[in-house]
Amino acid sequence: MGCLFVLVLAGLSAAMIALFGYPLWVMVVLGLLWPVAVLFSALYGHRGFGGGGNTDLNIVIAGAFIAAAILIPHYNAQGPCNQAKTALRKLADAENKYFSGHKAFTAELSLLNPAPNPDVSIKIMKGDEQSFTAAASHRLCDKDKNGTPDVFMWDSAKDGLQ
Repeated sequence: MGCLFVLVLAGLSAAMIALFGYPLWVMVVLGLLWPVAVLFSALYGHRGFGGGGNTDLNIVIAGAFIAAAILIPHYNAQGPCNQAKTALRKLADAENKYFSGHKAFTAELSLLNPAPNPDVSIKIMKGDEQSFTAAASHRLCDKDKNGTPDVFMWDSAKDGLQ
């Protein structure tokens, strides 16, 4: 029964993420379903061979931890501030690819063809033969609550994200 719970909930988790992404309501639903499966396994699970521990409970707990280890980092990466940082990392990869072909970095964003995200604004301040400097912000990223979006900087001369 524990294996069945883990397989069903793993399939349901994957389907919900594939269909809806990582909105908060999906994480709440999954965060409620896994503990319910743990509770049900604790109450009605198989007591093991020879009267040992509850093997179903152990299997469901292991499945819940594996699901959390996979889902939580991806959920955190969907946050607005992390989207701006990810945009800078992708821009840096594109700049390095451009550099390998032209022996110089570019300050023209259109030459790099960044993936469009309407909520993230990217600006390249400097691009020359030595390094490049860029900034990115997400309209919803305001950690200090001052009303203006936080700006993240990438300076290739200073090893990346600042």
